[in-house]
Amino acid sequence: MVKGVEKLKVAIVTKPTFASPRVLSDCLAAFLQERGFHVSTYYDIDFFKRLLGYASVKQRYSRLAWYGYRLLNFFRDRKLVRQLKTYDLLIIAETSPKCYLTDEYDFVKGKRVLGNIPMVYHGVYYLGNAPTIEEMFKKEGHNNASIFDWHLVVSSVTEIRSNPTPPWNQIGMYLRHTGLKPARKARTFAVVDFEREGREHIRNEQIQVLTNLGIPFVALSGTMSIAEIREIYRQATYYFIQFPESFGVPIAECLSCGAYIFMPDSSWAMAWRLDENPEIHGPGTLADCFVVYEGVEDLQSRLAQIEVAYDLTETPREVFSIFLANYRSYYEGNQQEFEKFTTYLESNILTK
Repeated sequence: MVKGVEKLKVAIVTKPTFASPRVLSDCLAAFLQERGFHVSTYYDIDFFKRLLGYASVKQRYSRLAWYGYRLLNFFRDRKLVRQLKTYDLLIIAETSPKCYLTDEYDFVKGKRVLGNIPMVYHGVYYLGNAPTIEEMFKKEGHNNASIFDWHLVVSSVTEIRSNPTPPWNQIGMYLRHTGLKPARKARTFAVVDFEREGREHIRNEQIQVLTNLGIPFVALSGTMSIAEIREIYRQATYYFIQFPESFGVPIAECLSCGAYIFMPDSSWAMAWRLDENPEIHGPGTLADCFVVYEGVEDLQSRLAQIEVAYDLTETPREVFSIFLANYRSYYEGNQQEFEKFTTYLESNILTK
């Protein structure tokens, strides 16, 4: 590490809800702290929403409601500004493309309000690896990647794959710090992910197969804390996703616990495709910790075969080993790319 970089004060700002940005921010905070950085996390990302002018949000709020909302948080926001101005670097952890929408947040104004503090985006992918979203933003007048000074992303492949070059680094995700790891399972047990509108039939088919085979399962619903949902993941031997994912933090968490990942289409796991040049939204090669099935009969046949061969101690370890062999940076982080990021910090922050 570059001498002096670890002395920087870093603030991570994310949302308070138990969602993937919070997982990413917690992992990044642990990764930075273990390398000597002083890190604080603020669950106050809506401060940047309240910087929007009424014209940006009038489709969703009445004028009275919007200004009342801003006034209600006036003193809280003023205190937050004072606090954030004491940091050397601000990291924003939020989902993409939401963080770029002009009616969601105003990070450009936020940077000015905070005295032009360097602002880094942390998410699962770099916007330049999602050309269809970039094109949509251009047509609809939303922001682009240039609103942030730098980008720290989990994966180097989304719609397409590219090698990290300024202004972004692929630093992976430090899930190891969470304590998620494979352990002997009490029984085979499936986790069916939260329902997605328009995809209910896929979920119903998965549940029917699990019922036919007599495999215990939980179909996720409602609101859970991160600790609650991870306790379920620790029990899982199979995890069924419901929707195409740009990354899918639950996929990484379940693999960390040694659970197979099931899906009806390999394109659903964009960031997990191993192909050198994957097709945009196209199928891809996945490691053997994934099970891609074709229809109900194929799912039932393949799951039945796995059930017969499943060893409650050894199989979770085997799945985890495949995960590490192919996607190690998604569990341990990427130290090499992080060191490249410190070069940016040395050149752009320590010299000022």
